[in-house]
Amino acid sequence: MRVIYTMRDHEKIVFFMAFIVIVLSVGAEAGVQVTVEGVSGPMLKNVLAYLSIEQQKNHPDLSEGLIRKLHERAADEIRSALRPFGYYMPGIQVDLSGNDSLWHVRYKIDPGEPVRITRVDFRMTGPGAEDESFQTLSENFPVREGDVLEDAVYEKAKRTLQELAEKRGYLDAELIEHRVDVTLEDKSAVIHLHMDTGPRYHFGDVTIHQEVFRPEFISRFVHLERGDPYTLDALYHLQNDLNDSDYFDRVDIKAGRDQAEGVEVPVDVTLEHRKRDKYTAGVGYGTDTGVRGSLGWENRWVNSWGHKMNAELRLSEIKNSVTTRYVVPLKNPTTDHLDYTAGWFNERTDTSSSETYLMGVSHIHIRNEWKQTVYINYQEERFTVGDQDGRSNLLLPGISWARVKADNRIYTTRGYRLFFDIRGAHKTLLSDASFIQARVQTKLIHGVGESGRIILRGDGGATRVDKFSDLPASVRFFAGGDQSVRGYAYNTLGPTNDAGDVVGGKYLLVGSAEYEHIMVGKWSAAVFYDIGNAIDNFSDPYKKGAGFGIRWKSPVGLIRCDLASGISDPGHPWRLHLTIGPDL
Repeated sequence: MRVIYTMRDHEKIVFFMAFIVIVLSVGAEAGVQVTVEGVSGPMLKNVLAYLSIEQQKNHPDLSEGLIRKLHERAADEIRSALRPFGYYMPGIQVDLSGNDSLWHVRYKIDPGEPVRITRVDFRMTGPGAEDESFQTLSENFPVREGDVLEDAVYEKAKRTLQELAEKRGYLDAELIEHRVDVTLEDKSAVIHLHMDTGPRYHFGDVTIHQEVFRPEFISRFVHLERGDPYTLDALYHLQNDLNDSDYFDRVDIKAGRDQAEGVEVPVDVTLEHRKRDKYTAGVGYGTDTGVRGSLGWENRWVNSWGHKMNAELRLSEIKNSVTTRYVVPLKNPTTDHLDYTAGWFNERTDTSSSETYLMGVSHIHIRNEWKQTVYINYQEERFTVGDQDGRSNLLLPGISWARVKADNRIYTTRGYRLFFDIRGAHKTLLSDASFIQARVQTKLIHGVGESGRIILRGDGGATRVDKFSDLPASVRFFAGGDQSVRGYAYNTLGPTNDAGDVVGGKYLLVGSAEYEHIMVGKWSAAVFYDIGNAIDNFSDPYKKGAGFGIRWKSPVGLIRCDLASGISDPGHPWRLHLTIGPDL
């Protein structure tokens, strides 16, 4: 008799599900949870990096056998991970528990007492032993007696020593002994560092390859001579000067141990010049100026002596100008040049209008991050201020100093700008007025935490003149506007005549305090308070403005939108101020 059994449909489903469960159970991964106690910060990070079980806890082939094998390595791996921090004999408690679905591994670490440096055997031999730079390094060596022995600090000390040798021209310097003797019994270490500096190298001949300029001109950039001690600083200085000159797209300097001839290192410089002509264009907007635009052209080298020439056209609703400048590099072209300038300027504001023609020459000298400009300008100006129309000719000699220092000129979190200027004219020297005038402008930006900035700004000026009405509009002081006292229109603040028209003042005092805080992404908010005025006497009233604004960080600088209240005026009227540009 033959019995035939046929599974019903529901039995087939049950069998299939059971089969799937069995398959999934056989192929299931064993999960691992790793806990490390007793250490934190860089030590914890290094321990986790050394632990094989932590690195492989999500491996698809992880099994109980592999977990136990990795767990057995853990104590040795933890010891290796702590050794770079000076802990050579830690106490380690290990624990493993769990099942096929989840395993728990726990490591409780007592780092113990670290190994400390008891002696630093630092010795220099060779000609560099008397070098002041090495002596200074010896006095301020990164590893000292009593310090915890840390591998990273020790390796940094070695690199510092080797880098200083190369920087100072000891190109054959060698660490003939560098070792650390550790005694575990008393947790002590002795560091042995012995360098033989070898001879100091010197610069050989400097050869410059280029096709545009006279050799006599290019040689002005080179401030090292054959026989000078070889230093990397001198090479960096040469490269920076050539890059900053704006003449070259590429500056390639070869000067090193491989090029040495005896103890002389020849310097080989290859220069690739930029395109001769440069064109620029720009557009912008500010509530002071309205829509504004500019077009510029520059000839990077007029001749083989490195002379430059540029011209710029600026247009806006209240200011228009055309200026040209011819630049003549002097003996040190990186710090000194003569500028010959000619220009036409036209300005029409709510309080005055002027048209000025100017010619001038100036000597620019840069020293210790200060830019000094000694200048003499001759200007003819037709102007209207209030009910006064006039024409003025002035021969204006003057001197100014400017300095800008910032972590980033476009968006500054720490930096400042300083500007000082003094100028004057006299009727006996081709001028229609006699006066002397000084001006100081400052701006300071300081970061607060990770998201805030405090911005302080000041502007002050003083004029000594016998007859104020002789002064044209361009040398009178006015206040109000985006960069002055917000809440008031551009140049609408100052002393008035009998008809109530603003005619400008002898003095200027403006101060501003602002706090800006990043809200999200490139957006920030600001609150501010401005105070100041153009005045004839220091007892004259000062105007106050306050408000708030939003900022958006664009590639060319902040776009600033401020709503300011003229709180010194009746009704505290509000005014919108919009400006675009870099911080400094």
